[in-house]
Amino acid sequence: MATIEMELQVRTEIGIAPSEQGRVQDLKVLLTVEVADTYSDAAAQEGDLTLTLDYGRLREIVHEVFAERRYSLLEEVTTTIRERMRQLSHVTSARVAITKHHPWVDVPRLTLTR
Repeated sequence: MATIEMELQVRTEIGIAPSEQGRVQDLKVLLTVEVADTYSDAAAQEGDLTLTLDYGRLREIVHEVFAERRYSLLEEVTTTIRERMRQLSHVTSARVAITKHHPWVDVPRLTLTR
């Protein structure tokens, strides 16, 4: 299995706490995707991107999902991103982790992984 990890920065409004309403937050989105060796090996031998996963498509999915609507829960957005990545050909598994600053003083950041 070839494992691809991609970290993106996203600025968006998200959350249910009153302090999060109407406030844009910086999020860190970490994507972990596995591609079967048969695909990544073929791409390596041929030098042909069409034989494996286009990393740029992962980035596009994240930005498309956040542009579609405002999310209240990290569970909603991580599930949506994960399911779209799983639909890509060559993808055998996909995980999404989103980290955000939390409004509670004693919780500097919170990460949800699905």
